[in-house]
Amino acid sequence: MTLLLVMLAFTVEPDHPSTLVYPPYGHCMGIYRAGSQQLNMLLGGMVTFNDPQGLAAVKLVEWDAPGTSDDDELAVYGVNSGAGQILYNSSMYALGFYDGQGRAEDRLSSPHGIAATPEGDIYVADTGNGRVAVLSRRGSRIKPSSYITGFEEPWDVSLDGRAIWITDRAGGALYRYASITDEAPQIIPLNRPRGVAATGYERWTSGHPPFQAVVVDDGMALVKVENGSVVRRVTPGDCGGSFFNYPAVDYHGNIWVTDSVSCKIHKFSPALEYLDSFGRGFGSDDDQFENPTGLAIWQRFGQVFIAERAGARYFWVGTDIRNLGLQPRDRGVVVSGFLTEPTILIINIRDAQNAVVRNLRTGHTPVGPFSYSWDGTTLGGAHSPAGEYTVVITAEATYSSRTYFMKTARATFSLGEPPVSQESHERGGRGI
Repeated sequence: MTLLLVMLAFTVEPDHPSTLVYPPYGHCMGIYRAGSQQLNMLLGGMVTFNDPQGLAAVKLVEWDAPGTSDDDELAVYGVNSGAGQILYNSSMYALGFYDGQGRAEDRLSSPHGIAATPEGDIYVADTGNGRVAVLSRRGSRIKPSSYITGFEEPWDVSLDGRAIWITDRAGGALYRYASITDEAPQIIPLNRPRGVAATGYERWTSGHPPFQAVVVDDGMALVKVENGSVVRRVTPGDCGGSFFNYPAVDYHGNIWVTDSVSCKIHKFSPALEYLDSFGRGFGSDDDQFENPTGLAIWQRFGQVFIAERAGARYFWVGTDIRNLGLQPRDRGVVVSGFLTEPTILIINIRDAQNAVVRNLRTGHTPVGPFSYSWDGTTLGGAHSPAGEYTVVITAEATYSSRTYFMKTARATFSLGEPPVSQESHERGGRGI
């Protein structure tokens, strides 16, 4: 017998979804979900969550201490739309807020999207006032600097390292400004655009071409724009979702978008191919969300911040293995699956004594489907004896959670007797 005899199902550890994972305790002291209670403790009840919207995360030049391991210490800004506020960490240990619902020069009216630079500039889509407010941060204080005007209903703003991108929902356009003084911005017509994420010239990218991910049709579609034209389009129905809010682009160019109705985070490849959805509906469990809206990803390390109905969440980009398969092929097997993130993938075949018989894969593996074959031989080309074997798949993210998180899948199978060689057959025929 030379065929596979027994096949068992894969066991996976940890067995929960892991496209997003929580940072280790030593990194966040166990605080990865902040709600009204934490906000009251830090701000003395002066601020409550009121329609959280856009988020931005950035490493401030002012906070950079050469020679120290502080590169993951970020300034995070969140729009508290119903109160016309911006909530932010005024230091690594305290919160602050820029206050003021109103029409005055230093006020915000129903703001939505937000973006920020390492130098301390903050761009806010001041929706109710029909402008983008440019604020300046020095130390823990934020004050108005200038404005970009001429919009009907500015909804979101994004920076790609070279330009300022602004969506005008009622005006039906995506604007590209070379600077805040640009008097002739590029105008790209889009239907009811909301959230936008622009990429291409930031410091921390894998080198993918420039593009913009834009939520259009009032949340009913997500498009990819290149060189002023829509080149890809998906809808919530393409990912089992209900509504798109704000997108974000990670280091590899993958596009993430919040879904406040289905209470999930959807993930797509740079070509808008569906990869995964994280979240088990509405709720307060670790794998649930409460109407997520704003989304920010720090591209260098894959730190992920998500705004909810009454709080915020903090994750790291992890990785997950889906659609695992182990199929017989001649005397060996074919190992297959689907990766939700570019992954350091290791696939080994081990014998009953747990010794590695053959390594099928070790190294960086792109997002999407994978398939590797074992022909039943050892690395030296000899036929492995009949018996029980185990395929062990180990997946580790290429950044963020690397060294802190690992997912392992195992499946055990039996291999039949190796084929009889022609020489042995002839000897047998001569009675030797």
